Amino acid sequence: MRLIAMATSVVAGSMFLISCTTTSVKHGQPEWLMNPGNGVVASCGFHIKGHYAQQECAIQRGRERLAAREGVEVSSISYLNTKVRNENASVSMDKETLEKVNKVTVKARVKDRYYDAQRDEYYVWMFAE
Repeated sequence: MRLIAMATSVVAGSMFLISCTTTSVKHGQPEWLMNPGNGVVASCGFHIKGHYAQQECAIQRGRERLAAREGVEVSSISYLNTKVRNENASVSMDKETLEKVNKVTVKARVKDRYYDAQRDEYYVWMFAE
């Protein structure tokens, strides 16, 4: 039983170390936030559908920026509608994205992620492959 517990601890510890990134941090934020190098940084603030949708929003914005860099024309418009009536609030969002592609395939990967809890802003650092 002790052997199983010790093995589980070793595996969990290894997974934790593997998941840690080695990016340097300055003032509590990763340095790539202000200096992305050859990559792009994209972010998304509060999302009505929750944290997962916020992550997907940031990744989508990063892909759009990488595609624009590769010559794909990207036009994106978001409509956010907030209604407050008798202390009840509702929020809706519609997004239109127009892309012109000329046989260009843009593959992207997320190198690192950062969540600023104080601002409720989710950031991704992405590179084209």
